[in-house]
Amino acid sequence: MQKLFIILSIITVFSKTSFSQSALEFNASVPKYVEIGNAMNTVLSGTNKITVEAWCYLSAYTFLPTIVGNYQNGSTMQFLLRIDNQRGAFWINNGSFRVVNGSTIVPLNTWTHLAGVWDGNQLQVYINGVLDAEPTIVGGGLAPAASPVRIGANLLTESFTGRIDEVRIWTVARTGTQIANAMNSCYTGFTNNLLAYYNFEEGSGTTLTDRTGHGYNGTFVNAPIWTAGSVCLTTLPVSFSSINAEYKNNQVLINWNVDIEQNILRYVVERSVDGNSFSPIGYVTANGASAYTFTDKELQVSATYYRIKADELSGVSKYSSTVKVIDVTAKSAIAVFPNPATGEKLTLQLINKPAGRYTVKVVDFSGKVLLNQPIQHIGSSSVFNLTLPSGLAAGIYVLQITDNNKQTETSKFYYRP
Repeated sequence: MQKLFIILSIITVFSKTSFSQSALEFNASVPKYVEIGNAMNTVLSGTNKITVEAWCYLSAYTFLPTIVGNYQNGSTMQFLLRIDNQRGAFWINNGSFRVVNGSTIVPLNTWTHLAGVWDGNQLQVYINGVLDAEPTIVGGGLAPAASPVRIGANLLTESFTGRIDEVRIWTVARTGTQIANAMNSCYTGFTNNLLAYYNFEEGSGTTLTDRTGHGYNGTFVNAPIWTAGSVCLTTLPVSFSSINAEYKNNQVLINWNVDIEQNILRYVVERSVDGNSFSPIGYVTANGASAYTFTDKELQVSATYYRIKADELSGVSKYSSTVKVIDVTAKSAIAVFPNPATGEKLTLQLINKPAGRYTVKVVDFSGKVLLNQPIQHIGSSSVFNLTLPSGLAAGIYVLQITDNNKQTETSKFYYRP
């Protein structure tokens, strides 16, 4: 009987060159806002996958500060990213209004990233790249609506006081890893599944441009003011959205997808037997496509790890996350690598685990909790990149993962500074 192995990871890679942005300042007392119109509503009608995200700098806890959405009244809306009771909230309308409310207070006078996600089953809200509440179970599709999309206000008196920057509306459910990895990045234009993107880099004038080229531009109402924005990281010209591999007939078919590809020369496939020492096994020339494939005909099944290296035309190279081949017919399990760990990065792989929210902890042998992080698993097998606290002493540590039923699994790993 053939065995089927799959690797799955959601990964995005960025360089670390930052620059200052502009943003818009809004005031609820007027109110000031940007009118986008309702042209995108037709695209959204009937869909059951959407991600809405933005950076905001809240200056006052006004009545239900709206970040972006097309809420008009109690019966007309498709989506709404808002601050309810001083916490992030994401609303959708699938025939009735549904909401997921965050648990963390959005601080005043601090740049904060908020994101709302609906995947057709779960409604989620994130703050600074971290899942902030138990998902709300919601099915169906977005209802049609004629109400315009607005940034900084809606058609009621629910307006924002403070600054807003980097607004993105996607026609896909972004994963928590994708949100966390990309929230500090700046896109340059068209990206797969990005319906509308406002980077607020005009710095002057009365128009906000949709950088995707789809034409969902906005017009100022009551004169929001240009001001300093959030700090943004320049992106490496590639954004990986997924990587997987299937083992059949003593070879592995490796597939990866990219959201962004600019000035990339090639992708180098690297393999390892221990998750630490990698060797190149082949490459694929970048051709502007969103999907790539490579066949590994010399798989070492016992313990094989892969990663992809993206080589820029400039000579700079960046790596994807590392993933481990697993047998999808095996029982559910967890894998932690590299082991021993030698830096601040540790990879957790959930193997054949049910979808849901999990809590990950790293503890030392005295029982002290060194890391406590919630993750949202989409089911089957997926990879999560963890950041260990700095200054760890050499020794054995325990990773604990607990599901919603309070069932805990553990895995030991050795840390070597």
